[in-house]
Amino acid sequence: MKYDLDSYEQAQALMTNLWPKVREALVYGKKLTLEIKQQSKSREQEKLYHELIGQIAKQAQHMVAKWDAEDWKRLLVQEFCKENGLSTGRVIPNLSGDGICQLGQQTRKFTKEQASMFVEFLQAWAANNGVELNEQA
Repeated sequence: MKYDLDSYEQAQALMTNLWPKVREALVYGKKLTLEIKQQSKSREQEKLYHELIGQIAKQAQHMVAKWDAEDWKRLLVQEFCKENGLSTGRVIPNLSGDGICQLGQQTRKFTKEQASMFVEFLQAWAANNGVELNEQA
């Protein structure tokens, strides 16, 4: 079961209604998992930050080179995480030992709040780096 909670009252009513079912399951020896987490990012947020990254990729350069949107996404997510005290991941040798592999934060794991902050970060980064963003984004 999955419930989206928006208010204290809604959460209290839900927990009150669920407790008898949870108690009964536990009494009969069933194992349960209860997960409470922040709401995940929305598809609209995801679409928006991919649009912004695409615009950045078309205009910006890094190390005197153009990079595609996927490369820019990795660069920008790493910088966003660093600036916001989130895990930036790590660089490790690849499995064959002839290169490196970046492990780290992925936008698919962003909460709704983090996705909003990432959009604001992208807009500020673009403004500070001479990238003109389309007004629709």
